[in-house]
Amino acid sequence: MNVIPIKSTGIAAVLLKEINNTYHVLLLKRTSLNLNNIWCYIGGGIEDGETAIEAVYREIAEETGITELELYSSNQFDQIFSPQENYIYIAPVFVGFVHEEQSVFFKRRT
Repeated sequence: MNVIPIKSTGIAAVLLKEINNTYHVLLLKRTSLNLNNIWCYIGGGIEDGETAIEAVYREIAEETGITELELYSSNQFDQIFSPQENYIYIAPVFVGFVHEEQSVFFKRRT
């Protein structure tokens, strides 16, 4: 019996910020080889010795400068099947509520 392996080496986060009594979703426009010019939520890998929650806080700070937020597990998972490598990638998704006074910066990655 063949088994499709599951890899779980990263995290994802959807951030919400209330502005004028309306919640807005923060999306980032990617410039990577695989996701060039694609708008998506925050995501990244879990580094050695990190827990998923530590990784999500680090990735949010690195990609947006946001450090003031309330973060929750969403009970959802980002799931992608790679037909070329025959595995399923799965990542826990977190939801963050950004504090109103928290500013956001955008860092261009190359």
